[in-house]
Amino acid sequence: MKLKKTFFYAFLTVFFFSCIVPEKKYKDLSFNLKGSFKECAGDTVFLKLIKETGLEFIDSALVDKDGEFTLKGRISSRDFYVLHFNNSEKTITLIPDTCENIVIKSDSVNYDKYYTVENSSESEKVCQIVKELSKMQEVTDTLGRAFRRSVSNKNLAEIKTRLDSVYAVNYKSLREKSEKFLSDNPTLLSQIVCLSQYITPKTPLFDPEKDFSVYKKVHENLSKYYPDNYHTKKLGVYIERHRLSMSGEKPLKGNITEGMTAPEIALPNIKGDTLRLSKLKGKYILVDFWASWSEVSQKRSEKIAALYKKYRSNKFTVFQVALENRHDKWQRALYTQKITWSSVSDLKVWNSKAAQDYGVKTLPASFLIYPDFTIHEINYPIEKLDVKLSELVGQQKKIVKQEK
Repeated sequence: MKLKKTFFYAFLTVFFFSCIVPEKKYKDLSFNLKGSFKECAGDTVFLKLIKETGLEFIDSALVDKDGEFTLKGRISSRDFYVLHFNNSEKTITLIPDTCENIVIKSDSVNYDKYYTVENSSESEKVCQIVKELSKMQEVTDTLGRAFRRSVSNKNLAEIKTRLDSVYAVNYKSLREKSEKFLSDNPTLLSQIVCLSQYITPKTPLFDPEKDFSVYKKVHENLSKYYPDNYHTKKLGVYIERHRLSMSGEKPLKGNITEGMTAPEIALPNIKGDTLRLSKLKGKYILVDFWASWSEVSQKRSEKIAALYKKYRSNKFTVFQVALENRHDKWQRALYTQKITWSSVSDLKVWNSKAAQDYGVKTLPASFLIYPDFTIHEINYPIEKLDVKLSELVGQQKKIVKQEK
């Protein structure tokens, strides 16, 4: 280990605020949370759910003079919640189950590292992960101070060797405990917390490149039990990006190049009717790969809707390929986002034939197809696409108006 002059406490991330056994359904049951945080008396405490769109407010309460408070939440499936106080950026991660009466306590100002939790089995496991990581961080911080005190010592090299040895022993211990946790708990969401430990802000316990197989295994486990969970999907996207980076592959274009004939797409729409991309030949077609679980897709849909409304009367249309695995979620998203253009899917997510034919491995991904059915403007920014379409069909749009 190369010791640096400054050591920092690390933060614990829960990715990255991108099915065999069905995910357990809870039918919107409730749980209670009773807390005692003496250092936070008089503050306001919040309970929030981590979602793709950000933190969703669940409940809040005023912490009384003794540091006690009570919160209530509702749960439709097992997921990540955060507990935080108004006057601090520190957070505690919780994974509640149904009908639990969770008890959480801390007497420390560093309550995010030193707390106890009872009556929530997976939240207790998260707490244990945090404690073990905190011990390692304390060791690292102590070694850093010792190194800085010794920079002028003539025996610095010998001192550094001893410090490195202490670090290595503690690192090995934490690593072995974490590997055992992943091995013993393949069905738990808290695998993500274990996988995302950072000893310092730049020192992950599990490196996504060196430990790629570990990341992949965790994702495979979670995909069996929580295929629709946002964090499972986000982990999958994260892994794919690293795979592409390590292999040197391009994330989007694949074998697709500008000027080539567009591969045919023939997939069912939401009603089950097969739609063919080639039927739209003669128009400017924006082939947009989209997913209901993707925040970037939701934001792009709003911009694409503006383009569609502006140019659809004049040789422009949108053909959307939905990277989904559930028909109901796809249908609900189309309704919620008011998507009126053609949308098709084979419900195979990244294994979709269309995604493979077009070399799509990350979102966003889009292709502008010209009337002669050739591909142009691959993954073109929406703002530039507006200008491009204005040049391509703007004059024609005026003609259409005159004809009316």
